Amino acid sequence: MSEQPTPQEIGAHALNKAVEYADKAHRLANSSFTSAKDNAEHIAIYGGLATVYADVAKAAAALTSGNV
Repeated sequence: MSEQPTPQEIGAHALNKAVEYADKAHRLANSSFTSAKDNAEHIAIYGGLATVYADVAKAAAALTSGNV
């Protein structure tokens, strides 16, 4: 049986994913190959994923600091 991750590990992973997806959305929005309008659906998806992962990171930080 594997060990359960700590809130710090969960928060760090979630924050990394939030940054990754926010960067993807930003790159698509500022792409010189296609317009932001053409990529609007992907930008919205990546932006939504970034938001979800950021919320998970905030929740993990609250668990770590005892502010639940």
